[in-house]
Amino acid sequence: MNEYVDYINELRTNGDPMMMVYDSFRGHLEESVKKKFRDSGIDLAVIPGGLTSVCQPLDVAINKPFKDNLRKEWHIWMANGGAGETVARNLRRAKLSDVCGWVKRSWDNIPDEVIIQSFKKCKISNSLDELENEDDIDETIQDSDKENEEEEFEIEMRDPQAR
Repeated sequence: MNEYVDYINELRTNGDPMMMVYDSFRGHLEESVKKKFRDSGIDLAVIPGGLTSVCQPLDVAINKPFKDNLRKEWHIWMANGGAGETVARNLRRAKLSDVCGWVKRSWDNIPDEVIIQSFKKCKISNSLDELENEDDIDETIQDSDKENEEEEFEIEMRDPQAR
């Protein structure tokens, strides 16, 4: 964690305030880590145990569409014969480069608005004035989920065996 703080500091190009949001994993709470964050001018917000599903933006709105996108990438790869078979008639593993491409495209397909709204839903924002009505936030996240479901349906219609 201390090396990670150094890495973050190398990337910072200005003195804007910064906050890191972490779960209550023991390594995040070491006194040396907290001191390093404090000395670097980075506020550390710790999500209490058992509340990540409510307070962690990834868990609240981002992980599901990301995983849906990743699953779609795999389905397309399988439908296009990407796996093939080994001599023993087992499916071949995907190449690391293929998986990296799936991850990148899956992340790139998460709309910026979903990411922004997930932070707002968790009440993590630069300004409390920016926080919007939670119904609007839920609607943005649900719209993203609906788009993913529609795209998955289209893939299945092209190749029913992709499921």
